[in-house]
Amino acid sequence: MLDFLLGNDFLSAVIAFILVLIPAILIHEIGHFLAAKSIGVAVLEFGIGIPPRMIRLFKRGETEYTLNWLPLGGFVLPLGEDFVRPVDAETVERDRSRAEVADEISRRKLKALPEAGPLQRIFFMGAGAAMNFLMAFVLFALVALIGIPQPVGGSVELVSVEPDSALAAAGVQSGDFVVELNGAYFANSQDFFQALYARNGQPVTLLLQRPGMEAPLEIHYTPQFGTTDPTTLTYVRVAGVVEDSPAGRAGILPGDLILAINGEAFANTDELKARTTASAGQSMSLTIQRGDETLDVSLVPREIFPEGQGAMGIGIWSAYGDPEAGVVYQEGVEQQVMVSQSLGESLRYGVERIGFIVSSIARIPSQIINHEITPEEARPIGIVAISQVGASALRQSVEQNQPILILNYIAMINVALGLTNLLPLPALDGGRIVFVLLEIVRGRPISPEREGLVHLVGFALLLSLFFVITINDLANPITNLLP
Repeated sequence: MLDFLLGNDFLSAVIAFILVLIPAILIHEIGHFLAAKSIGVAVLEFGIGIPPRMIRLFKRGETEYTLNWLPLGGFVLPLGEDFVRPVDAETVERDRSRAEVADEISRRKLKALPEAGPLQRIFFMGAGAAMNFLMAFVLFALVALIGIPQPVGGSVELVSVEPDSALAAAGVQSGDFVVELNGAYFANSQDFFQALYARNGQPVTLLLQRPGMEAPLEIHYTPQFGTTDPTTLTYVRVAGVVEDSPAGRAGILPGDLILAINGEAFANTDELKARTTASAGQSMSLTIQRGDETLDVSLVPREIFPEGQGAMGIGIWSAYGDPEAGVVYQEGVEQQVMVSQSLGESLRYGVERIGFIVSSIARIPSQIINHEITPEEARPIGIVAISQVGASALRQSVEQNQPILILNYIAMINVALGLTNLLPLPALDGGRIVFVLLEIVRGRPISPEREGLVHLVGFALLLSLFFVITINDLANPITNLLP
């Protein structure tokens, strides 16, 4: 049943929304609720979901607890505020004198939020974000207690294996990843081949990860080399091809090896780029290897091209060949194991992760200016995109049996939500705090009517921005940018 739900994009996004966003917003509102109670401010309503109201669950003290129709977290309604802004004194007195809450407010000497001192109001307004940060800290610490990835070695991706090689005879196939040699990890491809050559003529055991197979594969193999030192040839491998680019029209495919330009070999990816740029606007020939086949293709590199595509329209990375072993290979993914941390290390990890996320968000403007990331990659996202990415994290957690993936994501969203609410924008907690700070500087509060107007305008603008972001998230799913 779970596989069916997670296999459906819409349903998995709904599940992610329920697991990620609703608790984060509720935690935020609980922070406001507890802060109001602690400073003696009457809370008229604590709502689960957003009005219109579905039912009143119960009443305790002066507070009604309600369930509302729109499942977007919740809200806290303290005496002296509506959903967006502070209210005037007449409205405060009317709410205070409501028959069902008047006695309780009088008996416990509860006050309205505007009657609280400036520091108390700042505490109330910042408590929601503080609770989000606290939740993120707890989740990150829990992740560290469960186990965080620690690097233990590298791997080697075998791009192609010659059919008549000893490795092929032992059962090794193109596309396999070598992850262990004789039960031990190795640092990188260079270390692997040096260790292999050192065991020339001796039986060795290779542990392979083969795409499409969950369990690793053990291969027994005896290397037979005519030399004691690895011979390394350099190639360029095509990682991706842009549709309707010169390379795409020439028939180049991902996985192809580029061996020569106009019949001449080249040293590395930098030389390929330089020679391609020099040939812009002119026909050039590429010799490529595709499996066991060698082909020559012609194309004309572009002089003007879209950002990030290059003159040919291909993504490339370095690959290497060892003619003695009969393989072309490249560096594989880093090997990691999950290591559970001590309580002290876990608490430190929680603080460090929050600091890292906050600093990463703060660096985004400078990264855009310096062209380190594109505006599209740094775009603001809404509940649709958050749910889409959450669905991806949830699927990976289930498939890999790694709860830390979804826990990490929930923690990150809590940090982002807390930080966003502290922005000094009208209608947000940060904007409300700005008005309190102005009150402290001026020595007197700004009138509720003026402050309320600012927050109403800000709220309308935020709703408009929310609508635009949602449309963009639907039209250009954020998952298209994920690796």
